[in-house]
Amino acid sequence: MKEEYWIWGKDAQRPRILHAMIRVADLDRSLDFYCNKLGMVVLSRVDVEAARFSIVFVNFTDDFDSGAIELTYNWDHPANAEGYTHGSGYGHVAIGVPDVFATCDRLRAAGVAITTEPKHLLPGAPALAFVKDPDGYAIELIQTAGFVAGDG
Repeated sequence: MKEEYWIWGKDAQRPRILHAMIRVADLDRSLDFYCNKLGMVVLSRVDVEAARFSIVFVNFTDDFDSGAIELTYNWDHPANAEGYTHGSGYGHVAIGVPDVFATCDRLRAAGVAITTEPKHLLPGAPALAFVKDPDGYAIELIQTAGFVAGDG
């Protein structure tokens, strides 16, 4: 059953990452960012009234064959007003995009703050940039199309 993939994964014949979870203070705002601005789709949504939380899985594909992001919204958590703290251990989620420069232009036009403009960190490395989601989580955008080792 597809509804169960978020727990067990889909026919995993080899180890793989199923999902990474982040807590969000405003689920609608986060869905707008991940779906409308980044272009992800909702794979599954589960509202657990007894425990007062919702989880929504988003991905760039419409199935659970690759790693998804789990957005967890705790209905009554104080962080919904104050925001969550990320601690010193969280780094970023990396997303491959065909053209990091065009992606940043599109996100900037949609009101997303670009925290690190597109650039090549190392000679021969693909261009990358950083943005923040509505809860302040760092999202790294890495150019994947047209990259040839030695460019840049």
